[in-house]
Amino acid sequence: MLNQKDIIKTATAEIGYSRWTDPQPGTKYGRDYAGRHGNYYGTSGVPYCAMFITWVFRQCGALPPGGDFAYCPTGIKAMKKLGLEVNKRNAQPGDIVFFDWDGGVSDHVGIVERNLGNALQTIEGNTTVAWKSGGVGRRTRSFNVVCNVFRPRYDSAPPVAQTRKIIAIDGYFGPESIRALQTRLGTPADGVISSQPAVNKPYLPNAGSGWEWVAHGAKGSTCIRAWQKHVGAVPDGYFGRETVTKTQQFLGVPADGYAGTQTMTAWQTWLNNH
Repeated sequence: MLNQKDIIKTATAEIGYSRWTDPQPGTKYGRDYAGRHGNYYGTSGVPYCAMFITWVFRQCGALPPGGDFAYCPTGIKAMKKLGLEVNKRNAQPGDIVFFDWDGGVSDHVGIVERNLGNALQTIEGNTTVAWKSGGVGRRTRSFNVVCNVFRPRYDSAPPVAQTRKIIAIDGYFGPESIRALQTRLGTPADGVISSQPAVNKPYLPNAGSGWEWVAHGAKGSTCIRAWQKHVGAVPDGYFGRETVTKTQQFLGVPADGYAGTQTMTAWQTWLNNH
């Protein structure tokens, strides 16, 4: 069962992280979010306070109330719909607290660590630490800047992030990898990418068995349409060179339009991690 202590312990352990000392692009929280929602979130300069909250809950085996969110108003809308809002002056450790600096939409979010009576002690991502912005740190916030507080349903069955079967990373995208992809996308998991134009086969030299190539009358694949939407390709159901390139860009490998060992290995690794 999810509980407040786990959330606070996980968040506290991140204090001291800084985007400026992270050797990779973006932030660790953004890169994690990008694996499920698109490369943009893993790039440098993307605000990550909400993605930090998402990461903390997922590290504890659950989703934040209402699901992943990277934009404060989106999180507020989802949590209000669940009826989780509480009076800000009654905030408790483990509550999710949103802030508004200018009277517009919410600008920032954190996790309540303590209610001090006249203010809240919080743990936040993308905040100012040691006079420099962009870190994870402990802050004290006046109630004047708090716009919403939500209490997750602790000590009850949380919406646990789906567990996945670990697949072999061999660089050949066959039935096992296809089935994992279909499961991830929520399409029928039969291990077959159906009805693909044979003219596209050269762009997938490391496509294993399970890819159905036809010379004429290809109808496309529901799974491929779902994947194309995920990576921003035209959702026609055909895995051609444009979709290969979009897939490579999404996975962060060289985008040459040919899905060889490097691309398929990266794809299998992504499926195991997400």
